[in-house]
Amino acid sequence: MMTVEELVREVQSLKQRVDLAETRLSQVEGRFEFVSGQLRDIQLYQHAKFSQIDARLDKIDGRLDRVDGRLDRVDKRLDELTAEVRALPRAIAELIAKR
Repeated sequence: MMTVEELVREVQSLKQRVDLAETRLSQVEGRFEFVSGQLRDIQLYQHAKFSQIDARLDKIDGRLDRVDGRLDRVDKRLDELTAEVRALPRAIAELIAKR
């Protein structure tokens, strides 16, 4: 059987071990809170950045649509011009024939 002094020492030893475990646990919790805060900040930054990128891409997409419309009009004009150029030899031949 243990003496009272041994029991007191055992209780003190256990108390020290519990205190040390609680200290370590609180340190780990503090680190976890720090890391989770950093991750939250990164997530918020990413959401903001993606929103900015989406806005820029939407703006670029709109500009490309306008450029595409212009190119379609240029293409149509070139088709009309090609048709007129192809008709020139016949028109010139008709003018020569009338002389």
